[in-house]
Amino acid sequence: MTRKNASLIAAVGVLVVVVFVAWKLMSSTPLIVVEGISMLPTLYTGDIVVVYKPSPEEIKTGDIIVYKSPIHNKLVIHRIIKIVRCETGYCYITKGDNNLKADNEIGLQPRYGIDYEHIVGVVLGIRVGNITAPIRIPYLGLLTILFR
Repeated sequence: MTRKNASLIAAVGVLVVVVFVAWKLMSSTPLIVVEGISMLPTLYTGDIVVVYKPSPEEIKTGDIIVYKSPIHNKLVIHRIIKIVRCETGYCYITKGDNNLKADNEIGLQPRYGIDYEHIVGVVLGIRVGNITAPIRIPYLGLLTILFR
């Protein structure tokens, strides 16, 4: 077996494992392709991340979430910097790792943050102190971006 074939088999194997894990996590949107520069250097355009939907109490400051912006009606993937109590329970204020201001300051979410109803899921990762380091498949999602 050539090195090229071995790399291809390994990549397919990793993809199969990720899809299986995503399926077991029972998320409606288990795989997300990252677009944009707001999460650099943590996430790059074309990275694929696995997303799951825990209960509101399990979501912590430092987690990376995917939410649907009620203001712009698009998916946003950013890190939680603060959790506050609001009318609907918990609200999450987020910020891109590469951004200077929080999302509620730049008009991606309401002033009080994003409520649980708008969260698609939390990015699967490894908790290191107060920060979650995401598990990602680098650049494989570039294919989907190119075909759009």
